[in-house]
Amino acid sequence: MAFCDGHRRSPSGAEGYQSHGELSPHQRSPAGVPLCAGKWLRFRRECIIVRSGNDLRIEYIEGIAAEPACVRWQRSRPMRRDFRRRDRGTVFHGLVVLLALTALALVAAPTGRVEAAEEDKIVLALERDQDNMDPHMHFQRVGILMNINMYDSLLHKTPKLQYDPSLATEWRAIDDTTWEFKLRQGVKFHNGDAFSAEDVKFSIERVIDPATKSPQYGNIRAIKAVQIIDDYTVHLITDGPFPLLLERMVFFPIIPKKHFEKVGAQAFAESAPVGTGPYKFVEWKRDQYLHLERFEGHWRGPAPIKTFIIRVIPETSTQIAELKTGGVDIVRNLPPDLMPDLKAHPGTYVSAAPILRTHYVALDMRHPPFDKKEVRQAANYAIDRQAVIDKLMGGLGRIVPTVINPMAFGYDPTVEAYGYDPKKAKELLAQAGYPKGVDITLHTGFGHAWGRQLGEAIADMLTQVGLRTSLRIWDPGPAWNKFFQGEGKATNGFYGSWGYYSTFDADAILHPLYHTEPGGWVGKWYTRVPGLDALIDEARSTVDREKRLATYSKIQRLIKEEAPSIFLWYQYDMLGINRRIDYEARGDEWIWVYDAKLKK
Repeated sequence: MAFCDGHRRSPSGAEGYQSHGELSPHQRSPAGVPLCAGKWLRFRRECIIVRSGNDLRIEYIEGIAAEPACVRWQRSRPMRRDFRRRDRGTVFHGLVVLLALTALALVAAPTGRVEAAEEDKIVLALERDQDNMDPHMHFQRVGILMNINMYDSLLHKTPKLQYDPSLATEWRAIDDTTWEFKLRQGVKFHNGDAFSAEDVKFSIERVIDPATKSPQYGNIRAIKAVQIIDDYTVHLITDGPFPLLLERMVFFPIIPKKHFEKVGAQAFAESAPVGTGPYKFVEWKRDQYLHLERFEGHWRGPAPIKTFIIRVIPETSTQIAELKTGGVDIVRNLPPDLMPDLKAHPGTYVSAAPILRTHYVALDMRHPPFDKKEVRQAANYAIDRQAVIDKLMGGLGRIVPTVINPMAFGYDPTVEAYGYDPKKAKELLAQAGYPKGVDITLHTGFGHAWGRQLGEAIADMLTQVGLRTSLRIWDPGPAWNKFFQGEGKATNGFYGSWGYYSTFDADAILHPLYHTEPGGWVGKWYTRVPGLDALIDEARSTVDREKRLATYSKIQRLIKEEAPSIFLWYQYDMLGINRRIDYEARGDEWIWVYDAKLKK
């Protein structure tokens, strides 16, 4: 697809369309110039791109108009030819990108951003903003990255992913359904309120109250009561054995009861968030930036870096240009083809670590064609996973036999992954009654270009075997939320990834993806595998590790056979970092700024 004189997306996501001459300063590149030689289309958040075979078109949600100016659609070559024999094209594309970024860096240098980067601050670029600052009212990864630095939980994990005391200093299981936590004394919230057991009780009971409608309800719904023993001791009572309790307490932010009740839910979420974390809130400009300052009274001691800024920059090319010119210090979700350039650049380096984030295509088992097992299996045989990992992920990924990541408790290494077998895929389609193939529609809402490229590769491979795929690419903001609230419940499926909520247990992906009862997620809409709910419940209802491992082995063999998803790969967290900052990527996908340091 090629764009000619059109419009570009505003980082702020503001309404309306502007030509280059009308862009405000925060909507431009660091030097206030276009990011390429031409102009390009500006999408509103309600815009989606629809890909059908080799054709592309724009659709707008709920009849919203746009001014796309002139858009030239190019028919791409079939994936087998284009994807597998793209070396010269890849080199050419890489040269174009590098030349564009180099030119941008040259014109951006006089802006003063490089000098500003020497200040006692760290700037993180994210592709989208969080919906709110209430840590209990969303489960978005971008929100987690913001909130882990403002709020503390009962437990923490070290960079080596070992449990570490946080607001709780000690913990023990009294029996199968009761856990005792001894709380840290002398801790203050950012507003000066003292932390106590009342705040723990309030935070947990708020989330498990159905009236709150917290998206995190399913994570801790096994907790049925919180008992205060004294000001610094609490008991968490579960409705049965709950083996994930400690994992769930690693990221369960504690908020101040008195302050929340004083300001109310809306103000807390939008303008008055308060936690006990190493950074405190200063200012939030939606879709632009979040400004945090070091909390000098933090119980760990003050963070090494004073100021933490999160900038919302939707375009990957802009993020990379800002990194190279000092406008930001950390960029995540690096496109693999740009990693060599950042490694060679004198002002940047790359840090990568394998993470839990596992990619899949959820399939709607309720309706044709994926109501037939043969079609679901055909879809799995259609994907050349290793080719995608090698060509589009720079080798930084690993094939998974199911959705369970090898880093998670419960993974069974004896289960084999689907191989790439397009002939078998076509045979299975014919057996299912589709000898001439069938048209399907899949959706994706990745907020970065790299994720969208992966989606297009999957769509092309499915099309090759007869699953003629229209890929609808949604903006990851409100439009993608609307998809899940409505259309997502009545479609063939979607391509996505799941980060396990940084919980290293198979249940953290099995329950939301496949369980059909309340507290599930995609499973409520799509999954219809007899006996699977019972097995998931069985595995989460005992603390006996060997019994859980045996149950998870059964689950993996069952879902491998029934194929409720296209099982793909897990990825690495790939960070581009300014050389003035000392930081390493973590296996839990956190960016824990307390561990970052300024190099001397």
